[in-house]
Amino acid sequence: MHKLLTVVGVVASIVLVSAAGQQPELKAKHLAAGDLTPALRVTKWLQGHEIKEFAAGKIYVVDFWATWCDPCIAVMPQISRLQKEYREKGVSFIGFTALDEKDNTLEKVTLFVSKRGPKLGYSFAYSEDRATYDTWIASAKRTIPCSFVIGKDRKIAFVGHPMFLGEVLPKVVAGTWVKADVESMAKVEAEVMVIFNSLSGSNAEEGLNALLEFQKKHPLLSGIPYFISPRIRLLLLSKKEDEARKIADEAIAKAIESDDTIMLSKVSAILRSPEVSMNRAILALSLKSAEAWLKIAGDKDMFALWNLAESHFALGDKMKAREYGAKAIAATNNESGEVEKYIQQQIKRFDEEKKDK
Repeated sequence: MHKLLTVVGVVASIVLVSAAGQQPELKAKHLAAGDLTPALRVTKWLQGHEIKEFAAGKIYVVDFWATWCDPCIAVMPQISRLQKEYREKGVSFIGFTALDEKDNTLEKVTLFVSKRGPKLGYSFAYSEDRATYDTWIASAKRTIPCSFVIGKDRKIAFVGHPMFLGEVLPKVVAGTWVKADVESMAKVEAEVMVIFNSLSGSNAEEGLNALLEFQKKHPLLSGIPYFISPRIRLLLLSKKEDEARKIADEAIAKAIESDDTIMLSKVSAILRSPEVSMNRAILALSLKSAEAWLKIAGDKDMFALWNLAESHFALGDKMKAREYGAKAIAATNNESGEVEKYIQQQIKRFDEEKKDK
């Protein structure tokens, strides 16, 4: 477990972003599409221009996330691409997060934004109380990651997972978004859950066909990041190694460009998975992804070091595996004894197991 960090430099002033430019009550029985947008209570704007009100005639996307939420961080590069695409069309993206019981402190959020924010290129805001979270997320009966699209009429047009924004925004921007679209997206959400189940199964052809049909039906959602590593896995299981390598190489390149360490970690792990028949070219890509993760995260990141050790071991280089395994152990200072013990047990394999290459 991470140690609690002390929040430094508490900002005294509170900024309220509201649909009316005033300070409406931060209370709502149930927040849904069609409702007037409630206030956004911000302690500190960490990146981008301070937004004092949701102005009529403009479109906003408020994306709720936290530093401990990997799915939230995994979808950020997609949000970044959408901000670049729609910036000139009057759409502003805000990544909003707040202090919580999982140690999502101002210090941690500031560190994250200082590292990732410049490349992501959209605004980030932080609150030291839970009023906004309760009014938006809890009242909408949602969990993070969750995005709210605010239309030109200052009302909520869409509430849902940010992976669906690629299909929502074109209609909201064009002014063609209607109530029927809200219901339609609920059906799309159900379709995606079916796809995830297919991708995690053992029938590779069935999973790949299901994904292909979904992408044909919803081309604007073909880039959902959560599809990438499962798709690579199924391609490897189907012995379609050339296609798997192509997709993996493209994913690694995009991840390096956007400092997407989560994608790099997932691709690296899936390429050396024991359930797939691997060759050295595949394992070399696992190593490439692992090295890129460590370069971005820094040489004190325990998980990146451990991952690199595992990729070296998969390639049969026990010396390098032991070297980076030892560095991973040395980097466990801020982790619990259980984490350190587990990593030590895993690293012990580097001496005990023999790999035939």
